[in-house]
Amino acid sequence: MQGALRGSSSKQSTTWPPPPPGNETPEQRQARLDEEARAKKRSDEIDKEIHAQKELRKKKGGLGAKILLLGQAESGKSTVLKNFQLQFAPKAFESEADIWRPVIHLNLVRSVNFIINFLNSRMAGLREAMQDAPGSKQGGFQLSSDSRKLLIRLAPLRQIEETLSKVVSGASPTPNESSQASQQRQYNSTRAPEEVSIPSGYGWKKAVLGRRSQDSPTASNTDAAELAQARRVLAACTDDIVKLWNDRTVRRALKSAEVSLEDQPGFFLADASRVTAEDYRPLSDDVLKARVTTMGPEEHVIRDERDPDAKEWTIYDVGGSRSQRAAWAQFFDDVNIIIFLAPMSAFNQVLAEDETVNRLTDSLRLWQMICSNKILQEVEFVLFLNKLDILQTKLKSGIQFSEFVTSYTEKSNETKPVAKYLLDVFVSLHQKHSPKKRKLHPHLTCAVDTRATASVIARIRDLILVNFLSTDKRPVTSMPSDLP
Repeated sequence: MQGALRGSSSKQSTTWPPPPPGNETPEQRQARLDEEARAKKRSDEIDKEIHAQKELRKKKGGLGAKILLLGQAESGKSTVLKNFQLQFAPKAFESEADIWRPVIHLNLVRSVNFIINFLNSRMAGLREAMQDAPGSKQGGFQLSSDSRKLLIRLAPLRQIEETLSKVVSGASPTPNESSQASQQRQYNSTRAPEEVSIPSGYGWKKAVLGRRSQDSPTASNTDAAELAQARRVLAACTDDIVKLWNDRTVRRALKSAEVSLEDQPGFFLADASRVTAEDYRPLSDDVLKARVTTMGPEEHVIRDERDPDAKEWTIYDVGGSRSQRAAWAQFFDDVNIIIFLAPMSAFNQVLAEDETVNRLTDSLRLWQMICSNKILQEVEFVLFLNKLDILQTKLKSGIQFSEFVTSYTEKSNETKPVAKYLLDVFVSLHQKHSPKKRKLHPHLTCAVDTRATASVIARIRDLILVNFLSTDKRPVTSMPSDLP
């Protein structure tokens, strides 16, 4: 299976941490080393904070089950975490809804600016082609005069993106960083548009509330004023944003370049009229869809609001990009259950960090390494084959699964047989590479579907209660696979 996917590297590794890519340039190597050094420094600081919090909770007698979320970047780990918070601490989740508004606005603005940069790039390419062939007639992609005016009217959103990025991330990008980000947003089929990243432990939620620093009220007031101004500009641009997304020429241009913004994290263009209203308050579903990338591991403590006597759940959400996977091992000897997420819809995608590696291949390799790790042989495994909805959309659109996974011999290009095939592959790897026999609890999931995910989380809660929070060690049967 792993050698039968297009766009994947033939070289496989079962070492931990995963080795760096072998074809990186000296500049890429230095950039990777610098990033890893920064990540390690911050990780060490977080380790100290986590250790202190653990010791405090032990003294209070409130330390409960520990859950580790693993999987590659954009597999849905953060969305699953939000589902846990929504199910067991709904009041706290609801109280933080307003905090996510700048993130949702940033997601929306980045999508709009991505489209604008994309269209400008296409028009520039067409002009160059016309200059090279002056005798040819202009054909193919072209925008009407009204559409061109639309792009001009939406130009202020570039500044709004910078404002929102600064407030959420806590720092303004350097001119060089801004230039690089702009180039990335022009076109990247694996991640369009590029996301904003923030360091773990930064406390961006407090910053958004205007409490970034008690010693600097001026900065907090400035942030509040800038956010208010951003909301006014977005409200004024609502009609133009809607027109841009509904423009048939724009949609055809995106489709011809195989850019599917609807399948990307943080997609709010279809809800632009609602989320740009000045009195907009995010719904639970909006918060689940909102996307902000945290660089480094984060610890989240959840207490069941319905049971004041319940012990706390500690959930570790770790970064999934290649440069962050080395930090996973520090949690292996202090966790009760691992939830591994693999996006089924990524069968025709490649890694943003290395376009020679197919994302499904990468998930399979990660899964094999996790399953074979002897430190984790006593840990319960839950497998989420995630993004079932996007898989279904892709297959219905005509994308042939067998063209990317040549070992798939079924003729049907429908969701159920494809999902069952992937389930069998992951289960087989678990059985083959686990150091000792253990049960696996697999699920086919759509993490943004709160109702379906709620039932899965309830089963995980039962699993934890039976295995870790009681003295009764009765065997637990494997959970159903939730085939559609």
